[in-house]
Amino acid sequence: MEPLIDFSYLNELSGGDSKYLYELLNIFLDSTPAGIITLDELIQKGEDWEAIWKQAHFLKSSAGIVRVRGLYAQLLLIEQKGRKHEGLDEIKAAMAEIKTTFNEAHKILIEEKEKHKKLAGITDDAPQV
Repeated sequence: MEPLIDFSYLNELSGGDSKYLYELLNIFLDSTPAGIITLDELIQKGEDWEAIWKQAHFLKSSAGIVRVRGLYAQLLLIEQKGRKHEGLDEIKAAMAEIKTTFNEAHKILIEEKEKHKKLAGITDDAPQV
């Protein structure tokens, strides 16, 4: 089974730069949880197909960089089904998997972000440039 989180692409992208890794993870963690909640709400209403596929597409972009197991594939499925206005039950099942997997990965992502924050010497009062 593939690991819950594959950090290899992030490491490759950053060249091992802890400040850059911290910033990428910080952006991901600032936007993704709220984005998942929004997507879930849209899916539960099941009325606005365009909003569903657009939100899935938005989240999919980040999931291509921060590789949480199955997240990209599930978001792709939601995006594709949403564009075709079909498969609401499949979309709901994919959303359930996304929530479960992301909740499992969230703590690890925070730990990784904090590790790189420390390695980069970033303090909360230091201005980011």
